[in-house]
Amino acid sequence: MAKIIERRDLMKLAGGAAVGIVFTPAPWKFLDDSSIWTQNWPWIPKPLRGELITRFSVCAMCPAGCALRAQCIGKQPISLFGVPGHPLSQGTLCPLGFTGHHLAYHPSRATEPLRIEHSNDSINVIPISRDLAVAEIAQAIQSKGADECIAVIDSRPGRTVSLLYRQFLAGLAKGVYLCEPTGTCATFDTLQALSEKPIGPLGLDLENTRTLLSFGAPILDGWGTPGRIQSLRRNQSQPDAGKRLQVIQIETRQSRTALFADQWLPIKPGTEAALALGLANVIVREKLFDEAAIRRNAVDFDRSDSRSYLDLVGQFQPERVTEVTGISQDKIVSVAREAARHGPSIALGGGDPAGGPLGEAEEIAIAGLNLLLGNLGKSGGIVGRSEVPVAAEMRSAAAVSPSELAKIPDHSIRVLLMDAAESGNALPWTLIEKKLVSERAVVASLSPYLAGNARQAHFLIPAPAHLESLQEIPTPDGAVRSSFSLSAPLLAPPEGATDPIDFIRSLATAVGVPLAGGSAMDLLKGRASAIYENGRGEIFVFAENKISDIKEAGSAERFWDMLKAGGCWIDAKHEMESAPRFSLLGEPSQGFEKLSASAQGRLQASLPKEYPLVLMPFGWRFAVGNGQVSPVMSKLYQESGLRDMANQAFINPKTGSALGLVDGGQAVVATRQGSMPVKIQFDSGVMPGVFHVAVGPAPNKNEMAKKIDENILEICQAGNDLAWRVTPAQVRKV
Repeated sequence: MAKIIERRDLMKLAGGAAVGIVFTPAPWKFLDDSSIWTQNWPWIPKPLRGELITRFSVCAMCPAGCALRAQCIGKQPISLFGVPGHPLSQGTLCPLGFTGHHLAYHPSRATEPLRIEHSNDSINVIPISRDLAVAEIAQAIQSKGADECIAVIDSRPGRTVSLLYRQFLAGLAKGVYLCEPTGTCATFDTLQALSEKPIGPLGLDLENTRTLLSFGAPILDGWGTPGRIQSLRRNQSQPDAGKRLQVIQIETRQSRTALFADQWLPIKPGTEAALALGLANVIVREKLFDEAAIRRNAVDFDRSDSRSYLDLVGQFQPERVTEVTGISQDKIVSVAREAARHGPSIALGGGDPAGGPLGEAEEIAIAGLNLLLGNLGKSGGIVGRSEVPVAAEMRSAAAVSPSELAKIPDHSIRVLLMDAAESGNALPWTLIEKKLVSERAVVASLSPYLAGNARQAHFLIPAPAHLESLQEIPTPDGAVRSSFSLSAPLLAPPEGATDPIDFIRSLATAVGVPLAGGSAMDLLKGRASAIYENGRGEIFVFAENKISDIKEAGSAERFWDMLKAGGCWIDAKHEMESAPRFSLLGEPSQGFEKLSASAQGRLQASLPKEYPLVLMPFGWRFAVGNGQVSPVMSKLYQESGLRDMANQAFINPKTGSALGLVDGGQAVVATRQGSMPVKIQFDSGVMPGVFHVAVGPAPNKNEMAKKIDENILEICQAGNDLAWRVTPAQVRKV
């Protein structure tokens, strides 16, 4: 009799088959074979094979100029390392430097000139020849109005291309050379402005400093050369108190520098000027300074019209400063005494890489602290260094002087050229946009990437990416001795890339402006020759791990070859001739009033009812956008939480709960300038009434997408001095 197959039998058969498949090797072998087969399709990238060789270069991603040792197969770098024994970088690289050879393959990479068309918040890119782009930009320059100017914005002044920009602009009617308002060493610029005569480039003798007052500068997190900062961290743990560096971080946010500092002073937003003047009040009142030297050198320390520096700091008694800043009287007094007695001491401004500059009043008050402490030109203080020599033909050519973006009239720039190099600090597009002639302005970016402010341009003339061309590395920020090195190319640039020097020469030819020198190579060789002929300093050769006198090179040609092979020239130590005469208040007509007004802080008064909170953007240097962050690092930060991603907002739990917000939830930030979605995270380290929002990097995606990314900086409010770090705002739950 035939067996009747029931549903139960079918279930048993299916179950047995499933178990059998798990234990038989057939399906697993098939999957393995399929995997191998698909990985060998002809269009799949394959690892290079061949002899492993070592090449030397210098990282050009930021002004630090860290030495690179590249492991290469053929001409292709596969990994980057530091160079042990290098006198500047001391064998270290930052996380971005380790992945610098990835940037040539960045998803936002542009490999040919582009015309960029804008429509609302989207863009459309159209390939264009370089000659046509130059012709159209030249036509815009020649058709400018009488009250309009042509400007170049340079994020890294002091390079050979910087000199060429200034010469080009000198040949035009109303040419303007602009530097970013977010310099790492803003304190240096202020000291230069307060001095009666030029005092040359300045540096920080941090190796001999004993107390460092940092007003929001990320001194222990991405500031300066990584190897040098690691040495400072070790100096903080010295057992000998007389040799130990003490870092006092004055900052609203509990940043990484605040966490690593010996003391953190959580100051109310925008009140740094009041605290600096309060510290000066204690130092003056208790006579913890060289009064004779100050009276001799400061033109406005004491005057009969009650508008002197002495009268000003007299207004900032500790009890009054406590009300403004939130820092206790005892702490104000103790920090002032510590800075004066445990010296040499330095007060450093500059601000957060994404939060923007502190502002004019704040920097003048901080510079005054340095002058009061008598650290200018002294060991352990702010010291001078020599200028890097320049070829005679470049030095003698006419050049415009640098200008500040804040002092350029609104709606006055007809053509703007944005250099390829980045400072690592954020610069909101809204600050640039307000300076442009409304409808007829032409903006050209030389960035290798269609990212950040380059997406707002009308033309993109892409420069070679990192490690694709011979690049000049000037002196790192804050260095006590000048230096010069070359970033030798390890990769070939695409045919559509144009060196900025070659571009500016083409544009100068099109508008009839003669420029000194020759090609990019000629100009760099000319500067190297000028350094050699000057005869000062030493050269470090990577491959030999040896420092020798520059004269041992034997010839300018040999010196050039040593630089191309990864050498680094370091200038002789420079002694400042004498302490210059200076002003402590700045402008004679308005300085006293501006600093006196800072007693109320940058917000000046209570916040409006409709915007009861304070928005403060923050970021990490060179990660305030995606252009200089390799996709690998962006993915690492996105998935690991090592760095806060774009539009991540941090708020005190009590403040957040009172607003009905949820930890990990979505919200909208609104200011008078607009609104922006953010992701909320509760953090008890955040001051009540304040919220901090991260600026970059954004999650990985194709930057060639048409939509322009939203950035929290777009809704930040900038003052007359272009400081945007504190903005009245509101937050509401989505």
